[in-house]
Order: sequence, then structure tokens, then C-alpha cells
Amino acid sequence: MSGARRRLYPSAFEEAPVAQAQPVPTPAAVQQGAPFQQPFQQPVQPVHQQYAPQATVPGAVYQPMASTGAAWGSPAYPPAVQQQQAFPVPPATSGAPAQAQPGIAQPMQQPYQAHAPVAEPAANVAAGAAHTQKLHKRVFYTEDPEGGPSSWQQPQEPVPMMQTAAGPGVQQMTAAMQQMNVGGAAQRSPAPSSPGFQQPSYPPPQQQAISGQAPQGAYQPASTMGGAAETPSALVTPAAQCPSLYMRMTVNGLPQSEALFKKSCLPFGCVFHPMAVARTPQDKVPVVNFGAAGVIRCRKCRTYINPFVVFVDAGRRWRCNVCSISNDVPADYYAATDSSGRRVDVHERPELNRGVVEFVAPSEYMVRPPQPPSYFFVIDASYPAVSSGMFEVAVSAIQAALNGLTDERTRVGFITFDGAIHFYNLKSTLSNPQMMVVADIDELFIPLPDDLFVNYFESKGVVESLLTKLAAMHKPTQNVDSALGVALQAAFNVVKNVGGKLVVFASQLPSVGAGKLPNREDVKLLGTDKEVSLLQSDDQHYKNFALECSGKQISMDLFLFSGQFTDVATLGCMPQFTGGQVFYYPNYKSERDAEKLYKEVVHSLSRETGFEAVMRVRTSKGVRVQAHYGNFFIRSTDLLALPNVDADKAFAVQFALTDAFIPTKFVSIQAALLYTTSSGERRIRVFTQCIPAVPSLPELFSMADSEAIATLTAKIAIEKALTTKLSDAREALVNKCLEILTVYRSDVAGSSSSNQLLMPETLRTLPLYILALVKSAAFRAGTDLRPDERTYHMMNYRTAPVPTLINYVYPRLLALHALPPDAGLPGPDGAIVMPPPLTLSSERLDRRGAFLLENGSMIIVWLGREISQDFLLSVFGLPSLDGVDTNQLKLMPLGNELSTRICNIISHIRATRPLYQNVYVMREGEPKEALFFSNFVEDRSKAIHSYHEFLVSLHQRVQSKLSK
Repeated sequence: MSGARRRLYPSAFEEAPVAQAQPVPTPAAVQQGAPFQQPFQQPVQPVHQQYAPQATVPGAVYQPMASTGAAWGSPAYPPAVQQQQAFPVPPATSGAPAQAQPGIAQPMQQPYQAHAPVAEPAANVAAGAAHTQKLHKRVFYTEDPEGGPSSWQQPQEPVPMMQTAAGPGVQQMTAAMQQMNVGGAAQRSPAPSSPGFQQPSYPPPQQQAISGQAPQGAYQPASTMGGAAETPSALVTPAAQCPSLYMRMTVNGLPQSEALFKKSCLPFGCVFHPMAVARTPQDKVPVVNFGAAGVIRCRKCRTYINPFVVFVDAGRRWRCNVCSISNDVPADYYAATDSSGRRVDVHERPELNRGVVEFVAPSEYMVRPPQPPSYFFVIDASYPAVSSGMFEVAVSAIQAALNGLTDERTRVGFITFDGAIHFYNLKSTLSNPQMMVVADIDELFIPLPDDLFVNYFESKGVVESLLTKLAAMHKPTQNVDSALGVALQAAFNVVKNVGGKLVVFASQLPSVGAGKLPNREDVKLLGTDKEVSLLQSDDQHYKNFALECSGKQISMDLFLFSGQFTDVATLGCMPQFTGGQVFYYPNYKSERDAEKLYKEVVHSLSRETGFEAVMRVRTSKGVRVQAHYGNFFIRSTDLLALPNVDADKAFAVQFALTDAFIPTKFVSIQAALLYTTSSGERRIRVFTQCIPAVPSLPELFSMADSEAIATLTAKIAIEKALTTKLSDAREALVNKCLEILTVYRSDVAGSSSSNQLLMPETLRTLPLYILALVKSAAFRAGTDLRPDERTYHMMNYRTAPVPTLINYVYPRLLALHALPPDAGLPGPDGAIVMPPPLTLSSERLDRRGAFLLENGSMIIVWLGREISQDFLLSVFGLPSLDGVDTNQLKLMPLGNELSTRICNIISHIRATRPLYQNVYVMREGEPKEALFFSNFVEDRSKAIHSYHEFLVSLHQRVQSKLSK
């Protein structure tokens, strides 16, 4: 083997909504992760329902928020005219600082089997069968439906947005998608009239001068215009809407006109969390198998059948709620309709009564067998990785995760690297693995390619032998080089014909071979407009590599460890464009971070994951998707390529209007995710919402969701920061809040005292979240954050679902010394009852107390100077902390009630967050408590306003804008 040397180890191997406007108060507590109510209902605000907040605005009277229990009937819109309740805004203060006070995901439930066909006239049966045969000739898959992976060709034109060519197979994939209307934009035109179909008639919506809608007579029901068909109001029920766990709108309605859209200044969009883990029976996704009928879709726009389609002609046809075209009902899917036009079997068919459903994809939706769960591990074995303990912990975690695998098709492989590349022969006939070292990294070749990526269960003994001895084998290394780029290319060459996930561990910048990176960190740039250059990718090599991986259905999770600059911005583009994730451990120390690393490796491999996925969002006529946000690569305009999609990832879209007026009373939004389950089934998960086209500003504001708006705004601000500068992103965040406040004050609230700041109940916490974003690690000014850390936080914000992002920017603060009687104990549903969260102000702290703060990345337990001896004995087993190093304190069950309850609370927090959170204990007065207080976003910090001052500033700026 030219360019390689073979190294044998004989001892180890054989062979080598709202009705009343409210002020913007400090919430008593922000409930992280609370589910949002269905559209048209007043959303649950992130304010604890049982505890009144402490007033931070003098003169304001705060009351506990009562949860809304509005029942659904026909669509009940909030009243168009709202009443305002005035709260005086305090005068500006001096601005003085506040006084310091396992197992891989299991197969899903058994598919729902379609009912036996209902008898129908022979002519209709023949017509339906002919249409079904025509419909199912379309192929829907992520690869070329004709020749499969072997026929992929390198695209001839550059890929948009990336200024580089995509990986093999992109051109054929795009052509296939467009052929099936998965990759091409849906074409829409007015639907032809249907004999026998009587379009329901609706009165035109109320015209209001402030809304900017069509002049009198411009709106006409579809039945009188012969245009787009209307979804009857009777179909728009709460049960039919997609649960907010999977699909959360920023506003649960869309403006009826483009003028109203622009005037409102609200960001209209949706945050999708397609693989979210269902925590209630209502959120579980039903599985439907149409069998011989095939998946039923619109023949024009390719929308999937859903609860908002209209069955006409006695059930023989259905009208699409997105493009209004009429489609024949396949013979074996036919059912009669009742007098109201609803199918008699609607309650027995999940696809007709649930807003989220999963279809079993037939063979026409694939050109090769579904991809098996495939994991290839690329592990840094250089001296920094081994000496820090990272290598040993990573190998141990991989071994534990692999022991939880259940799918017998699973494939695994390993490469370790330092200045050379180490391959491992895992052939099942070997009793011990064989290691091969390729030292010539400039002319890399792959030895024994068929035996490097093997079936895990066939070679389980060999793999376990390797993992047991790997750490000891590399312990003597003194090699300090890193050939990460070469190792990644080698791994790609091994797995490219199968696809799967690369799990990569790197402890330093790549220093030799292809992909070598310089240390470009410059502390002089921190806090300046040029800092953004350190947050952007500096090398096209890894971006091009990511596109190659995406084209071959390869995703990447990247674990980075270093006390020095690691260039997270450049290396992080690989997970970004392949649907993966970055895990970052600055200045890794095993005594502190080993448990976190172990848990996160296991979680990365065991969370529910979909393989070789694509996703598209479709909208009704008059609405389009303006932008996408998340970790993916966009192919053919609006097709998201997702080699992997897991339960921790969310995607956001921003909407725009394409016409001056929306022609219907309702707008349908549908997202479809085609993916392979970990058990090898090809599935299509479909999410559908039907929301009203709203004619007035008051209704729009009453349907807003402040948490979803803050989440979408944060994702937009990240892209702005990376394309301009951080100060522009901070200014954009504040300006968006200011615009919304100004519009509400001028066009909805009407005239009132100049000493009042008004905001609808639905947006009462939006200014707080905007301030929290400005102070967050992703956006805040200053020189205390290194570029790698800031970039890492930006990457987390980009993929975070709504509850997770809110937790990042507005952490949860709990009083451990004053737990309610049931806190920390299992509730009626078996879940641990959490204590009420407190506002993030130092005024809430007590020197005699103990407080827990969790921000999605870490848990901090802060102990006041006068904490009681009983608490210390119960929780830490110590009578006093005098002379105790708090870095050595651990929260462990000690057998008493208080200790058990606190440990239960911590365990519950960890179980509901995507990242494992280390616990840090600190005493009042210690230097490291600055980390604790940096999370108190309502306090003044350096040159940034306190929440009180921020409200004053907003009010003054609103008044200034209105006076012009």
C-alpha cells in the first residue's frame, strides 16, 4: 500500500388573542415551554397564573392573569374594537445601576389502515381508478427516481446563495422534485366551476378605514366571483388545526390586504418543529396507510388531503383548500356525504379531522431501499484530545449509545486522526479489529473500503472490542497535529454510497492537510463593527464539503473542545447546511464537563431522527414564503434538503403577500416532511393550519403570539448580524418593537394620555423579550464574549423552537428555600411539579435564600450569605460553607425530602431541554457570581437599560414618532 504504513498491536488485535389592552409589565414569571393555545384563542401568556408580579413601574397595578377558557364553535374572532386599560409610565430615572441583591428512537405506532371501499357506480369506479393510476406515476423522493444514486451527475451551474457547486446528485434530485411537484413551486389559477357544487356564501368582512383593505365592493365571496373556492367556516375547528407543538404562528391570522400587511408592522411567519416529541395524547401523530389508493394529493399544487378540503358532488370529488382545483376521489377512498357536505366517515379518518398526520409512503416515493440508521465516527486522537480526557469520555459515550441500538440494519464505522488518518477494519469474520494508519495525507486513499463501514449487529463483537481498547491504545500519543479536513474527506468517501450521520470530535483547529485553518482571532476587533468578520465563515473548503455531504444525504454533528480559538463559524457551516448541530465545550475539563459530554453524545444518537428528508411549505393563493431560517440547504427555490432532521430542530418561515388582496376568508398553510424513520419506513408527516384573512388591525393584534414573534424576530436578526454588523441587528430588534408599539398606539388604542404606554394583552411581554435578546449572548455589545462563544449561541438560536429560545434569552429563576408543598413531587399526570418562576430582577433575591437559575445551557444554584444551616445540611450535608470550595459542591440525593425534591426539579429541567446542563454552585460575594447576575435581564447592565428604563425609552420614542 503506497503512502501507508500498517501498524499492528498483537496484544489487542488478532490482525493488525385579546379583548383589553394592557401595559407592558414585568411578568411574575415566564413559563418556559408552555403550550400555545389554538388559533383565534387568546394565547397563554408566559406569566404564572397564581402569583402577582412585583411592580417595577411605580403607579401600575398588576393582577394575576386568568387563563382563558373560550370555547370553540364557529370561528369566533376577537372583537374588532378593544378597550384600553391605561397604566402610567414612570418618569425617566438617573440610570443608576440596580442595587445588587438512552436508545435509538423506536418505530412509531402501527399505521392506521384505510377502511374498505364503499360501493360506487361502475363509471365512477373506472374514472377514479384511471385518475389514481395517473396520479401515482409521479415519483417523490430525495434522489433521482430513474437511476438512483449511481446515476447522479455533478451540476453544471453554481448553487444559488453559496457561490459553489453542490454535491453530486443535486441536478437530478431537483429535476425529480419538480417532476413530482415536490421541488417546483406550485402553479395556481382560478378553479373551474364544478357542476353540482354550491359554494357557501359569506358576508363580506367589515370595512374599517384604518385597515387598508379593499374599497367597498372589492371583496366578493368566491361563489359570486367564480374565483378561488372558500373553506367553509364549519371545517375550521380547533381539533382540525395542527397543534402548536409542531406549528406555531406568529399571528393566528393574516392581513386581508397588502396595505394592512405593511401597516401592521407585525412579522408574519411560522415556526415549525416537525419532529417534536409528543408529551400528551392529543399531540401524538396518527399514522395513516392508504394502501392501494396511494397518498391522496391535489393534482395541481400537490397539497395533501387535510381537514380543510371540501368534498363536492356527493363526495365524488374534493376541492383543494390551497389552489381551489377540483380533484376526483379515488374509488376505494369514496364515502358518502351528509346534508352539510361532510363525509360520513370524517371522524374515523385522521387525515380529515387532525391538523397533523403521517402518511406511509408507497414504493412510488423511493428509488432505493430506505436508508438504514448509519453513524460514522471521526474522533480527534491528538495529544490535546487525549490529555484533556475528551477522547476517553467520547469513546465511552459512543459505546453506551451503540448498546441502545435496536434496528438490525444499523451501520457504523470509525476513523481517528492526529497528523495521520487511522482506519479500522471491522469485518465480521475478525475476532479483533485491525488498525491501518495512512500517514501520507496529501495523497489519501481508502484501504479496504468495504470493511470500514459495517453492519453493527453483524460485527458487534469486533466493534465492542475496538471501543474497549481504543482509549488505552492512543494514550501514549505525543502528536499535536490535526488533519481534520483530511479525516472528514476520508469519512465522506467511505459513507457516500449509503449516507447517514458523521459524528465528529475535534479538540483544536485543523493544522495540517486540506482544510487547514489559521488562527484569525483578533481581540482588537471585539466590540467593533468589524467583529462580525470573526462570526462569518472564512474558508470555502468546509462550505463546499457540506454541500457535497448534503447531496449524498450525509448529516454532521460536530463536537468542539478547545481553550483556544476553534473557528466555530467556519467549521459550524458543515452542521448548518446538513441539518446537524454544533456542541461546544470551551476549555474542556473532564472533571467538570465529562458528564455533559457523555449525556449529549448519547442524546445526539438516541433522539428521534428522520433520515434523508426533504420539506416544503405550501400556502394559499395570495401568500408566499419569503424566507426560511434553520439548518438546511435550499434546493429548487423552496425545497429544504435535510439529510437528518431530529427532535431538537425547528425551522421558521416568513410570509409575504403576492397580491393586493387575499381573495378568500381563510388562508391555508401546509408543511410536508418526507423522511425515513429509524425503523426504515418512508413517511410523509403533514402539518396544516387554516387561519382567517383578517380585515382590521385590532383583530390582528388580538391574534398575536409574543413568544413566536420574538423567536422569528431573533432568527431574522441573526441573519442581519452576519450580513451587516451586530449593532445593526440590535437596532433592528428594538426598532421592530418600537414600530409595533407605535402602530398599536396610533391606529388601535386611539387617543389617550401622553403618560401611558399601551399594548394588547397578547403582546404584553414582547418588549421584555426584545430587551432580553439585546442583552443575550448572541447580540449583546461588549468584549467579554469570544467569537467562538457568540457564534455558538447564534447557531443555537437559529435552530431553537419557541420554548427553547425563550428559555435561552429569559431564563427561569426558582426559589429553592421556599418551595410550595407539591413542588418537586410527581403531580397527577406523573410529571414533576415545578415551583413558580420569578422575575429576573435582583430585587427578588434574598440573602437568606437559595435560588436556582437555568438558561438552557447551565444550571446555577446561588446561595445567600445568610442561608440557613438546616438547608445546607439537608441539601449538601454540610453545617456551613466556611472554607468550602463551592466548585466541589455537588447536588446529590441525600435521602431527605428537601434534597429529593430539589434533585427531582433538576432532573426534570434536564429532561426537557435539548442540552444537558451542568450544575454550578456559588455563594453570594464570590467573583464567579457575575455569571449568575449576567442572566438578570431586567436589571441594568453596563450601558444597557434596565427593563424599567427600556419601557421609558420606548414610550418617549413612541411619543416622538407620533408628534411628527
